[in-house]
Amino acid sequence: MQINFSEKIFRFLFDYSSDSIFLTNTNSDILKVNNVACDILGYTKEELLNTNLKEIKTPKYREIVSENIKKIIKKGKYTFETEHVTKDGIVIPYEMSSRVVDFNDKQVIISVARNITNRKSFEKELLTTIIATEEKERKRFSADLHDGLSPILSTIKLYADLLKKDNFKHTSTEEIISNIEELVDFAIVSAKEIARNITPNILHDFGLAAALKDFCKYINDTKSIKIHLKTNAYKIDERSVIETVLYQTTKELINNTVKHAAAKNIIIDLKSTENQIILYYKDDGIGFNYKKEVNKHDGLGLNNIINKIKSIEGNTDFYSKKNKGMVLLITIRIN
Repeated sequence: MQINFSEKIFRFLFDYSSDSIFLTNTNSDILKVNNVACDILGYTKEELLNTNLKEIKTPKYREIVSENIKKIIKKGKYTFETEHVTKDGIVIPYEMSSRVVDFNDKQVIISVARNITNRKSFEKELLTTIIATEEKERKRFSADLHDGLSPILSTIKLYADLLKKDNFKHTSTEEIISNIEELVDFAIVSAKEIARNITPNILHDFGLAAALKDFCKYINDTKSIKIHLKTNAYKIDERSVIETVLYQTTKELINNTVKHAAAKNIIIDLKSTENQIILYYKDDGIGFNYKKEVNKHDGLGLNNIINKIKSIEGNTDFYSKKNKGMVLLITIRIN
């Protein structure tokens, strides 16, 4: 669908937009360009008006300019990512929203280019966090298998070898079988615990509230700390990646408190409204310097927590003071 653009409307867009705007023909020759685009790219308006859009693209995106124009003409409008190169050689990532319009009785393409440098930087940071988190989980999983399950299975194998060799100098067949049965029970418990640490079935079957109750009961049974959990105001029934991220985040917070905070109590309040999920987390530990810790690569895993919540379009608000514990409020908008 084409739109008729009068000179007045067009001039208003050019003068007041904070984004770069290009007007090109179907051969991608630049017909008009606004001052914002000139300032960012470092060219004069006269220089840009004598160029083809391909000339300010990086090689990777220069090759697909013609393909993108075909899509714009076919669909009437099209949004895509690209890269422009400034006069000084700096590469800037853009999101281009292009549309076919009638301007002065000619079919042209108007493109609004939005600088997405910050978004790309966040995506890169988020990817790094995800990779680091996965690597951390793999190491923990490997350690659980090596330190927990592997010695039990090795001992079972030793007893099985004794039975095979019929070598009972210091013990009886009945005692060996009894020991094997006991070790098998230990192995089953260990395997269940490893599975629980990865992603519990209860999370997928019954949801976040049930999974947190199960995990907090497990921690409370150790008597190392007291967790006070409230979930009665949480009414979300649909299983989603949001619940998985919140579960992993809460586990990480609890582990941080147990390892570093010297706290006696944790308060967790999980609730939901029509369009929001809210998780309140508080401990009565020794507290920490938030700005200092968040700038560390391994500082209590705070960056991991922040980026995990950002990945599901949520917000985090930390508060901590020496000997006053720590408070975290997580809010996530939902459809």
